[in-house]
Amino acid sequence: MDFMLISLLIYLVGTVTIVWPKRTELAAHYFGMICSVVASGLVAYSALMYLLFPSGSWLVDTYWGSYSLQADAWSSAFLLLTGVAGVIISIYAMDYARGYLGHRIRLLSGLWNLFLLSIVAVLISGDAFTFIVSWEIMALVSFLLVNHEAGKKKTVSAAYQYMVMTHIGTAAIMVAFYLIGSHSLSFSFGDMANNNLNGFMKDVAFVCAFLGFALKSGLMPLHIWLPNAHPAAPSHVSALMSGVMLKVALYGFGRFAFQFIGMDVFWHGLIVMVIGLISAFLGVLYATMEVDMKRILAYSSVENMGIIFSAFGCGMVLYAMQLHSICVIAFTAALVHAVSHSLMKGLLFMSAGSVMHATGSKNIELMGGLIKKMPYTALFTLIGSMSLSSLPFTSGLVGEWLTLQSFITLAQQAGNPELRLLVIFAFVMLGLTGATALGCFVRMYGTAFLGRARSNIVDKAHEMPVFMLVGMGLEAVLIVAIGVMPDILVNIMQQIFSGFAVVSMGTPLGIIWGGSGHYAVYSPGIIFAVFVFIGLFMVAALYRSGTFVRKDVTWNCGTVPTSRQQYSATGFSKPLRRAFENILTPKRRLTYLRKEHAYFGRKLRYDLEIPDLFNDKLYKPIQQLMINYSSAFHRVQEGSVSIYIGYTMIAMIVVLIWGVLL
Repeated sequence: MDFMLISLLIYLVGTVTIVWPKRTELAAHYFGMICSVVASGLVAYSALMYLLFPSGSWLVDTYWGSYSLQADAWSSAFLLLTGVAGVIISIYAMDYARGYLGHRIRLLSGLWNLFLLSIVAVLISGDAFTFIVSWEIMALVSFLLVNHEAGKKKTVSAAYQYMVMTHIGTAAIMVAFYLIGSHSLSFSFGDMANNNLNGFMKDVAFVCAFLGFALKSGLMPLHIWLPNAHPAAPSHVSALMSGVMLKVALYGFGRFAFQFIGMDVFWHGLIVMVIGLISAFLGVLYATMEVDMKRILAYSSVENMGIIFSAFGCGMVLYAMQLHSICVIAFTAALVHAVSHSLMKGLLFMSAGSVMHATGSKNIELMGGLIKKMPYTALFTLIGSMSLSSLPFTSGLVGEWLTLQSFITLAQQAGNPELRLLVIFAFVMLGLTGATALGCFVRMYGTAFLGRARSNIVDKAHEMPVFMLVGMGLEAVLIVAIGVMPDILVNIMQQIFSGFAVVSMGTPLGIIWGGSGHYAVYSPGIIFAVFVFIGLFMVAALYRSGTFVRKDVTWNCGTVPTSRQQYSATGFSKPLRRAFENILTPKRRLTYLRKEHAYFGRKLRYDLEIPDLFNDKLYKPIQQLMINYSSAFHRVQEGSVSIYIGYTMIAMIVVLIWGVLL
């Protein structure tokens, strides 16, 4: 039985909630969510069975005319990711999306199923036409989902910005498909794999493909749509967009790199790796400056997609250096971190939705002390934050450890000073990224959940309904399970590259990598044993010293501390903001609100804005240039019919002269 095709049918059935009667909108919502849970479960089951028990055949292999649906091991990795996320986030949405009752909830449920359907269709497309149609449906449906709260001006602006940017990316991908397909027997992926494109046109195809997929994945400087679209969309939609849709861009680029273009050109991988590293650092740097919880997570997605693409680019560089047996470490790192990021970001966007549901705000400066009001949400958010900070016993450390080993392997194989300098640059960027990410999520979690309430919006906060907690809990369990037993996921993902002769990295001990000639081990068991030993030593030392702890109010010059005296999120990030002021270019504004006394007692307001570097230096000048050129055309639009007839006559004369000359 072909469960994959059955899942597509169930998704399609789920979209009919769009036309259900309004009086049954709650039933339509539950029906749509149940359809998405069942269909996503079938997708995850089919992909997992295919990866665990490879048969040498296709997971999906269906033809109708010149169009086809096909799925191999590379597709299956992303189908597994999509299915797991679809099940968990749909469970969460059963309760979360009830907040849209009376606000087009039937449309939301139907589009949700169509969004998942389009993602799966992209992953199982077997020809360029089916891929582009599915890709375009995914873009249009995600635009409608981002624009669901169209009554808000910022939402509409973010949705249309996303629409414009994603179509620019689609145009670049279409050009890449055309260049490769025009040098193949047909536009089926099987024929395109045997194309005879080479030289300059092959480089053009690579550049177009990378631009198109980098834009969709949010790599800098093509990321400007992402920090605006995620906060505008409903939280479960943001979770799916960040957790799954961004990874579909990695799938598409990998399809081009492995199957159509190849990886034998050194500078192709170099560009991917360097842009990934820059995106990783700048993404987390901007995340640390934000106070909007969903914008923090959006910029964090830029960071993590940068890490994923930097690992993939490292694999391309190793492959171009003819090191086919060890490039597998980098490609496996990219896939493992893609799965890990899908879980982490799905969890934290669901957590952000829960906090918004409880407080009515996304601004962490207005929160504080939420751990007392929302203990389960606080626990799940802590696990997600630890994972995004790459702390032990979480999945985040697994992917980043493999990525680090990829660059260490490249360093050991570097044969010239230039490449060694590049690897040093990679280590510096990864180090800065990891340290800044830790600070970013300590800041976010501490400001929102710890300390005292910073405003009265915390007073009405409450714990979430059962389905929302179940969704977050399942993600948290998977994050810890992968962090504690990483060998299962690593071996599954490594098996996709079975064409490379290398020993399995995952063992009961943890992960062992020796492909570069030196062994490196990541073992959660050893780390746990070290922690236990240190903990027992500290307890024994404290017990023998007779040290005691007395609880009392923090000394504050004879007064009781207030919530205003806590560190704010803005204050926490100030040292980093000052260190990178030339990049962030903060804009500060001080306003005197009133003067309560002639000599003292002025009430002030301090506003701080961190503009996006690429938006101010790249996109706004381009926008202004286009407006100026467009304004120049007003001179030829005089509104006079006789002038327009004259234009037509001139054009006819030019065409006649051209015809005579030819």
